[in-house]
Amino acid sequence: MGKKVDYILATTESVKTTILHFLETLHIYDLYGFYWLSGVAILLLILALLLRRNQKIMGLLLILFLYVIFLGPPLLYIQIHKYLYGTQYNIDYVRQMKFAPVMVIRGTITNIGEENITKCKMHTYILPPQEGFMKNLQFLYLIKPIDKRMFMMEKSIPKGETTDFKLRFTDFRYPKEINSSDIYIYRECWNEKLSLDF
Repeated sequence: MGKKVDYILATTESVKTTILHFLETLHIYDLYGFYWLSGVAILLLILALLLRRNQKIMGLLLILFLYVIFLGPPLLYIQIHKYLYGTQYNIDYVRQMKFAPVMVIRGTITNIGEENITKCKMHTYILPPQEGFMKNLQFLYLIKPIDKRMFMMEKSIPKGETTDFKLRFTDFRYPKEINSSDIYIYRECWNEKLSLDF
């Protein structure tokens, strides 16, 4: 019983953290986009009600309405943030230490977005090394990587600038050598000063 309650509390805390992070990273353009999507959804619903005599058109408009309501907000959020806070990264150095169970990753991150960046969440995945044809399917291992960690980088990266980063995986043991092509970093970057206050 105790483990179940702990799991529920941990899950609730995780959901709360995710929602707070989402609200913390909202930009004014996100609100404009959500207003626009709401207007399109209301327009589709009104058209569906006005054209209810033609069942096929009404059904099509209702399906479009559902797409706008359920798929529109997350896709819009992703596109706006890719445009405002887009980044590229390059991994320059990967080393598994021989004397300790530690792996160090060094690289650079470039701000290719339209806004300055002050914070980045770097979700780092270590994938199993693959050879030949399986190298093309390596992205499938994102579901079950060797190791996955989140690092918070609090550095100011002006638009068009590049900065260094260093990630340290402690308690990391893997018998094969890991190189930069076996590492995937998903970046969530934002400017804390431009975020909306809730």
